[in-house]
Formats: sequence, structure tokens, C-alpha cells
Amino acid sequence: MIYTHKVLLKKSQIIYLIFSLFLFQSPSLSLNPWGFYAHKKINKLAVFTLPPTLSKFYKRHLSKLEEWAVLPDQRRYILDLEAARHYIDLDQYPPNIQNSTWKAALQLIAEDSLQKHGIVPWHIPQVHQRLIHAFNQHDTLQIIKLSAELGHYVADAHVPLHTTSNYDGQKTGQQGLHSFWESRIPELLGESLDDWIGPAEYVDNPQQSAWNWVLKAHQLVPSLLKKEQELNQITPESKKYSIEKKGKSLIKTYSKTYSLAYHKSLNQQIENQYKSAIQHLGDLLLTAWILGGQSDFK
Repeated sequence: MIYTHKVLLKKSQIIYLIFSLFLFQSPSLSLNPWGFYAHKKINKLAVFTLPPTLSKFYKRHLSKLEEWAVLPDQRRYILDLEAARHYIDLDQYPPNIQNSTWKAALQLIAEDSLQKHGIVPWHIPQVHQRLIHAFNQHDTLQIIKLSAELGHYVADAHVPLHTTSNYDGQKTGQQGLHSFWESRIPELLGESLDDWIGPAEYVDNPQQSAWNWVLKAHQLVPSLLKKEQELNQITPESKKYSIEKKGKSLIKTYSKTYSLAYHKSLNQQIENQYKSAIQHLGDLLLTAWILGGQSDFK
């Protein structure tokens, strides 16, 4: 039986929530992998891939599932080990590291090097195991928290620029490309990204699945770099950027015209990765629920 609310929280959970409130109220700590907007949407839409019993449970906690979607990014400022969980620089690893478990990776490469070059495909199954345990323990708070954070890491694993050391185009003279691809364009596309994905499916091997996602994303890196370079060459500086109001501030950003032209040149690359993240998060939530006892939540 899983209760909708916990009366008592562990001391560590209370401290965690206090930090969360602090971070959400601190504008100077803003960071936007996949964009806060996209991370929240991915978590929300994954719920609608689930069977009715599980979907109904998550819908009761949908606001927290969305709100906590960005906590891993916020936590990077108070936890040194957090950053490595969001990416993997595949170009900095030997090919034999691919498809490995965490235990096997540690036998090949020192842990400090792994932390330096990113560990997202190994961290996803670790969070998934904790989620299974939370289902087994009927711990609603941990189920929602871990589901939200799992969604964040799954989403990051689908971003091509989270799989390369040229993560912001800084090595190819394309600084700013990271937020352009994963934040600016999804925000412009808005509700058009809300298409029905399909029902979640059971995942036999979350570790292998995580590797499949990052390897597929990595294959997209050359094209997204090349397409932006080609567009940049034929676009005057005055047409590439615009000044827009965001909140109470005026910011320089990629113009809507330039953004949509880049998006068109990618042939739905962003939509495909976005929708895959939703589908794969749904798959992992369903799998954790099944392995965690398949509660009816009554």
C-alpha cells in the first residue's frame, strides 16, 4: 500500500527540501540543460505513456514530478559529484568502455577519470534501482523524487551535446550551441512537441538501454555541428541574434528566424530526441513499478 502523503520525513529529506527551496529562489544559480521547460515537459508527458493504475498515481503528484525535474541541475552547486551524472564525453573514452557496467568500467579506468569525463549511462540504472526499492518500500516521497530525477538524467542522455567534450561548440567556434539546441528551440516549438508517444514498455536491461540512448545521440553530433556552421555562413550577424525580454531582463539570443531555420535543417532531430526521452522515461517508470511489486496504490 502506498500512501499519498507521508506525515514524517527523515531528517535528510527535510534538509534536501530546504536546499531545493533555496535553489529555486536563487536566480543567480540558473542553468538550463534541455531547458527547465523541456525537462518539466518530458517528466509530465511520460506519465501519459503509463497504464491507468500507475498513471493515476503519478497524476496525483504531477506538480512535484515537474518541479523536481530540474533539481539535479540545481544540486550541481552544492554537490561536486553531481555534474558528471549529466553527460559522457564519448570522444574522451576508449571504445571498449561502451556498453560496460559501472563495475566493469572501474576495472578499465580510474574513477576520477570517469568522473571527469561523465557517467550518465552508468548513473541511470543506479537511480532506477533506487526507484525499484522505493516502490518496494511504498515510499511515495522517494518514488516521486527519484522518478523526477530519473527523468532528468534520461533526458540528458538523449541530448547529443551531452555525449561530447565539444559540449557547447566551443571547439568549433560555435559557443552557445548547447542551449540553442536543447533550450531555445524546444521553447519556440512549445505545444507542437506534445504529440502522443505510445504506451510504455518493459525494459529488460536498463544498463544496455542507457548505452543505446547515448550512443545514438552521439551519432547526431556531426550533423548538428555542420548544419549550424552552414547556416551561420549565409546569415548576417544582424539576422542571427535578437534582443528579447525574459522575465525582467533583456537578453541577446538566437533570433526566432535563425532558430527555426536551424531546426528545419535538422529534419526533426530535436523532436525525435525529445519524444524518445519521453518514451524511454515511461519505459523505466513502468519497469520500476513492475519490479517493485506492481502496487495498485489503494
